[in-house]
Amino acid sequence: MRTSNAERLTPRKVEGMKPKATRYRVADGGAPAGGLLLEVRPSGGKSWVSRLSLPVMAPADPDAEAGASPYSDTAGAPAPREESAVLVRKVRRVDMTLGAWPVMGIEEARAQHLEAVRQAAAGHDPRSARLRVAAAPRFAEMMERWLAHLERHGKNGRLLKPASLTDHRRRWRDYLGRLDPLPLADLDRAAIAVELTRGAERSPTRARAALVTLKAALAWAVAQGWIAENPAEGMKGEAYGANASPVRDVVLSLEELRQLWAALDAARLSAAVRDALRLAVLTGARRGEVAGMRWEELDLAAGVWRLPEGRTKTSTARPVYLSPEAVETLRQHLPATGEAAGPVFRMPGRAEAITPDTLSAAVRRLQRQPGKGGRGGGPLAVLGKRKPFTAHDLRRTCATLWAEYLGAEPHLIGLALGHAQRDSVARRYQHATREGEQREMLRRWGALVADHVAADPGAAVVPFRLAGTGE
Repeated sequence: MRTSNAERLTPRKVEGMKPKATRYRVADGGAPAGGLLLEVRPSGGKSWVSRLSLPVMAPADPDAEAGASPYSDTAGAPAPREESAVLVRKVRRVDMTLGAWPVMGIEEARAQHLEAVRQAAAGHDPRSARLRVAAAPRFAEMMERWLAHLERHGKNGRLLKPASLTDHRRRWRDYLGRLDPLPLADLDRAAIAVELTRGAERSPTRARAALVTLKAALAWAVAQGWIAENPAEGMKGEAYGANASPVRDVVLSLEELRQLWAALDAARLSAAVRDALRLAVLTGARRGEVAGMRWEELDLAAGVWRLPEGRTKTSTARPVYLSPEAVETLRQHLPATGEAAGPVFRMPGRAEAITPDTLSAAVRRLQRQPGKGGRGGGPLAVLGKRKPFTAHDLRRTCATLWAEYLGAEPHLIGLALGHAQRDSVARRYQHATREGEQREMLRRWGALVADHVAADPGAAVVPFRLAGTGE
């Protein structure tokens, strides 16, 4: 292959270059720095090539004249040395393909060649940067690979719960999906800000959670060498309307719980959703724990629900003790035939479990405000307007009423709810479950729900306080 004499290339000249039996190159005399070549292949394809001189350190020539050697002590008597101990600066010629004609025009090729020459003169190999860009995936592929990494290796040496992986994937799909086509090198703060602002208009708290997911994913991309810096680092959700959810303190009274219990029958909810919400009231369990309940976790004869560590917020397995009312609610869902296995609360007509969002949506539907003409409101529209509540507020309601009507102490309530110990010393040394006290508290609670929530005792009957041993 040969290189012709340099002449200033123009689009007409480039188009006029005909293929030959072997590939050949033509230098561009109009380039701002020497070494820009146009390669013409036998197929007729044409590409721009940047010829560069890279400084490298190489072993000195052992056959060099002693007098000229940088290692000699005296002329004609080379000093003893290690063969690989001394390096000298040399120049190595390399060729780097810039792009294909006509996708890359003459001016763009000249600009890229000049930048490559500058990098080479500064001692950098411009091919390395191009290889990193070529290896870096687009945003969608990066997210898939990050989630696969989390699933296999977890975080800080601990595997993530399936629910956590699902949350990351949902945030990506719902709030970051428009970034999927972007190469990582093109992802910047401006592009991220647009999506966060758009997402915050739908749900400020979920958009804020999406930013948390994005920062973690891009930090991993930095560790892979795909990008030099995390463009989301330092971004604050408040700047885009992605605010943290306000601290909630909503607690329903027994009368309001009674309204909810009755509304679950009045509303057109599936039996699975209705009874899952009732079980949340009877146990104080988290909505995700209830929605994902499996028959394999239950021992109805013993009245215990053994939550595995992968399904608890604290990643610690724990028992939830079931009152007779809770056991009876669950028995309504036992299969008519065959062994009980898999999800307890299933999507209507399907094998998979209901989701936590299904329960939240049901609670919102019960409180839906009527439209024009007073039509379309939920059975709890009045309560919802006066005291809007969420599925998670049922858990706070349980904790409050256990103390109010059962006289339960805070530590016992924390055990029943599965709260993590805040005190590191207590967390390390105190592992008592106080099973008997938990069972008794939840038995009393089930009785109170049966008499004053599932049934209307009448205005003349005052809810009893089950403190101590009196009932």
